[in-house]
Amino acid sequence: MTKPTARNFRVDVIWVLGSLVIAGLGGVVVNYIIAARLGSSALGVFNQAFAFYIVLSQLAVGGLQYSVLHQVSRKQDDLDHAAQATSSALMLVGAVSFIVCLIAWIARDWAGRLMGSLDVADSIAFMLPGLFAFSLNKLLLNVLSGLRHMRAYAVFQSARYVLLLAFLAGLVAMGRPASQLTIALSASELLLFVGLTAYIRIAIFRFRFGSALTKWFPTHINYGLRGFLSGVLHELNTRVDILILGYFRDDATVGIYSFAAILAEGFAQIPLAMRTNVDPIIGGHLAEDRRQDIEAFSRKLRRTFFPLMLVVGAISVAVYPLALRLIRVDAAFQASWIVFGILIAGICLNARYRPFMGILLQSGHPGSHTMLVGLVALTNLVLNLAMVPPFGATGSAAATGAAFLVEAALIAILARRLVGVRL
Repeated sequence: MTKPTARNFRVDVIWVLGSLVIAGLGGVVVNYIIAARLGSSALGVFNQAFAFYIVLSQLAVGGLQYSVLHQVSRKQDDLDHAAQATSSALMLVGAVSFIVCLIAWIARDWAGRLMGSLDVADSIAFMLPGLFAFSLNKLLLNVLSGLRHMRAYAVFQSARYVLLLAFLAGLVAMGRPASQLTIALSASELLLFVGLTAYIRIAIFRFRFGSALTKWFPTHINYGLRGFLSGVLHELNTRVDILILGYFRDDATVGIYSFAAILAEGFAQIPLAMRTNVDPIIGGHLAEDRRQDIEAFSRKLRRTFFPLMLVVGAISVAVYPLALRLIRVDAAFQASWIVFGILIAGICLNARYRPFMGILLQSGHPGSHTMLVGLVALTNLVLNLAMVPPFGATGSAAATGAAFLVEAALIAILARRLVGVRL
């Protein structure tokens, strides 16, 4: 296996961080366009539907993206192995995703009644083609990550948000109602799927479909089932605040909260970008039983990355109210500053360990990874249920911030006890 140099790792991180800057700006502009042109209620509808979209995508991919990442990152030089692992997983994901989309179509009106918004039900219907493509794209992006095609990974991640922004701006300009804005999700993901499959086919390997690949199904299903719930719970954890707030409060309140939450989520992608680059390195070190190298790498990030996150987080909170005045959104959005500050505090403290969140998956402990994510999601759910009714958006932010701290503690504890690595 070709070992990545420190320079290559830095370059890869820069590319991925660059894609996250684009993604973050795209998310900001998307929320701004909806808030400025259609108001807080429309923003609430879009983000509630988007929350369902993200959670359902994990059901649709079935944990198989983890199996593919595990397979290709451990044999990065064996492209025949990667082609078989990827093609067989695509066959499985396509079947599962179709079933999930069908169920979502049937249940869309129930979801709308649950959130007290018929517009949410219509939004779910318009996003389903994108949901199908999104699950396939999630798997293919993990292939690029596992094979360390990080520049391509960054380009396609950026393209996702550029396309989403372009389609959504077009829909708003055409005067489409809030319930139809999720058409942008479908259009962008379908185009992204075309681009991803073309790149992998031309630059990496040819896809192989046929009955011979069914021998891979037990391997994928076994690994996927052990890690599947972690993906669902992880995405639920990122959206449980919006879903619970939507259940107890109106669309406008959700819109104001989600304006800050989406910005904070963009900031949270920075440690996740680091994880994207760390995962295949962890896989390589564990394959060669070099745990001491993982610990040395962790110490290096602790001295550099963590302090940087604290500084950038503090600056972000300080300039947030000034930015709101600059972009001239409705005065009601000024109330989101405290939400933003609480969420950023939790994300910054969590950033010490989040880049190593994949260590349990890479070390062959998907069940334990699922337990970790489940405990974090349960903490977030319980705290949100307890704090949203009396405190509204501020209570939801405090609950979610506390869940970030629980996640950091569990990563450190389980890495030491199960993998023998002190992070």
